[in-house]
Amino acid sequence: MFKRVAAVCALILVFTDVAVAQPQVLASIKPLQLIAADLMDGVAKPELLIPANVSPHHFTLRPSDVRKMTDAGLVLWVGPQMETYLTDFLGQIDGQTVVVEVAALDGIILHAPGGGSEPQSAARYDPHLWLNTHNARLAAEQIAQQLMALDPTNRSRYQANLSRFVASIDTLDKTTSADMQRLKDGRYAVYHDGLQYFERQFGLEHQFVLVPDHEIQPGIRHILDIRSRLEELRPTCLLEDVNSNDSTTETVFGDYPVNRVRVDVLGDAISPGPGSYAQLIGNLAQAINTCLGR
Repeated sequence: MFKRVAAVCALILVFTDVAVAQPQVLASIKPLQLIAADLMDGVAKPELLIPANVSPHHFTLRPSDVRKMTDAGLVLWVGPQMETYLTDFLGQIDGQTVVVEVAALDGIILHAPGGGSEPQSAARYDPHLWLNTHNARLAAEQIAQQLMALDPTNRSRYQANLSRFVASIDTLDKTTSADMQRLKDGRYAVYHDGLQYFERQFGLEHQFVLVPDHEIQPGIRHILDIRSRLEELRPTCLLEDVNSNDSTTETVFGDYPVNRVRVDVLGDAISPGPGSYAQLIGNLAQAINTCLGR
């Protein structure tokens, strides 16, 4: 009887150790959660710091959010240009928590705000870097590496999930490139300049931006300048986002006929899991297709 009880206790300890070994992963924004969820499929589910439909630019940390970060074994964030409110805190976080800053990874592609091939400085870049699939691949490789170090018991699972993710990106690149090639001469505008990583990778270029700075509504001079050029530019499509303001759009376009399609660059409507990041990029490509009427 004693041997049987001892054996049961040993099994309980083994399963407890495996459960403890699984790292608690916290992603600051949904796109990073989608990538992590792909890699953690069959092991655990990563948590999300910023809720869906909340702009990362306007988020305020609560005490419960701070606890999530201090309890996590792995924290994922883009960097100071996106999650400004995390900069000081993550610089002081407990050394037992691994922090991955995607914008600081070797080989990551960074673009300057508003265009330009290189950022103006290491601290000044367009933070929407996950919309380039090369960047997503680099992020996935780094996240998988950290997961395997934190949870060696599930190393083979993470490696298999990473291989599947990379294969899905290769397929996604081919199909998206073919789709966007047909649209490269499309005339369209964007509400906020947050798509350049996708546009530059797949050969697209918008004609103008309604709101150059998402923190500030455009001045009357900017609006009048765009209105005066509508007949010259003749855009057929406007890509809007979560920060879009209907009154601003209507003031600029008035009675001018334009297709308006909202793009979900954060993947708020997507459930984390296998293929969820690919779905984000695929949905964006489909939205552009729909808006340009092809």
